[in-house]
Amino acid sequence: MSRWRPLVSEERSFRITRAFFALLERLNTDTRQRDEARDEEQTRKRRGTIAICDVRDRERVTLFGSLLSMTFPSQVGERVLVATLYDGTASIELRWPGRRSIPGLHVGEHIEVEGTAGMQGDHLVIFNPLYRIIVENT
Repeated sequence: MSRWRPLVSEERSFRITRAFFALLERLNTDTRQRDEARDEEQTRKRRGTIAICDVRDRERVTLFGSLLSMTFPSQVGERVLVATLYDGTASIELRWPGRRSIPGLHVGEHIEVEGTAGMQGDHLVIFNPLYRIIVENT
């Protein structure tokens, strides 16, 4: 009488399952990021703004994207509000010296900014950009 034996150990089965679900999560994340980048590109083209990846040093630009992050200054020390704008192609740092916050600006908000981009170290920065909060029609 033959006895049934699993082809792989329980631990190996668990590792294979975990790897499979990690792969699915990575594929979903890649797809979501690709979809978001495509949406940003379509809106950017519709608004007539340029892609952040095409911005050059000391160039006056109008950009559209979503706020990826915001760093608020501490109560002591230098007062500079810093935000990162992402448009699906690249990101650019936005800096507002002397500001602790700007009403209406939040992470995830879609905005259009105008200003002169400049290289600071290895990344692009716009100081005191003009901004417009864009409300998407849903």
